Amino acid sequence: MRTLRGLTALLLHIGNSLLWCLPLYALIPVKFLAYRPSWRGRVDRLLAAAADGWVGGTLWLTRRLRSLDPELEPLPELVPQGRYLVVCNHQSWVDIIVLLHLLPRNIPFPRFFTKKEMLWLPLLGIAFWALDFPIMHRYSREFLERHPHLRGRDLLNARRACERFRKRPVTIVNFLEGTRLTPEKHARQESPYRHLLRPRFGGVALVVNALGEDLHAVLDLTIVYPAGVPSFWDFLCGHRHPVRAASRVLEIPPHLRGGDYGVDGEYRRNFQAWIEEIWKEKDRSIAGLLAKEGAGGEFPGR
Repeated sequence: MRTLRGLTALLLHIGNSLLWCLPLYALIPVKFLAYRPSWRGRVDRLLAAAADGWVGGTLWLTRRLRSLDPELEPLPELVPQGRYLVVCNHQSWVDIIVLLHLLPRNIPFPRFFTKKEMLWLPLLGIAFWALDFPIMHRYSREFLERHPHLRGRDLLNARRACERFRKRPVTIVNFLEGTRLTPEKHARQESPYRHLLRPRFGGVALVVNALGEDLHAVLDLTIVYPAGVPSFWDFLCGHRHPVRAASRVLEIPPHLRGGDYGVDGEYRRNFQAWIEEIWKEKDRSIAGLLAKEGAGGEFPGR
């Protein structure tokens, strides 16, 4: 029965994706041909409407299938036409579903920092491109040693993607750890945080630098699974893992709205210190949520 339920839920979620990918794919050629900014703006709004339909379908299926047992702190009222940066810890693919539940539906459709390899995903890869997800072309240290001219190219490409949102409402999501938390990764990094990997600063810095005064706020979200981190298959099978989340809205310090993270050393140090304070508070928040659930503040991963 567990396998049957998981396969049924998987087929329903695929069906929901197909339903909303069809109009989205139909709009892609129009986006190519829309050379006037006003036309392109209309197409982008239609693409975002299709993506929002997918979000609505995903949330409806999650509730109907009772795939989660969420207890989420609602965010305060936000400006529907605002520009927001969401920072969050990352443990599982289920985090994305939890984020969709947590973020208010009246703010712009969330766009995630996405690895280049994700563009090859069936159905979703081309949708990521059409919806202007910031794409990160991450290169290994060995590759950069052989091709030094590509150093910094990944951040430059992502920055250009973010600059397209200077005059458009947007919600950009960045998992600062850059990868999912596991005990092995935590030990390998020798992370100074009890429940988190070390944060990566470049992605969030380029969003702040690219949007500047046009960025309204940073939404700091913290997700905890007190009974252990579920896999996506667990989610599909409806194991109803408890989910707890805390949220807060952060103002960007005025002295960090300007500057250039890639060039200015003092600015870079100040920016990293700000992110590290956010991460320390998030680590304390996770410990508090675990203790509240009787998990004893233990490491939340598997």
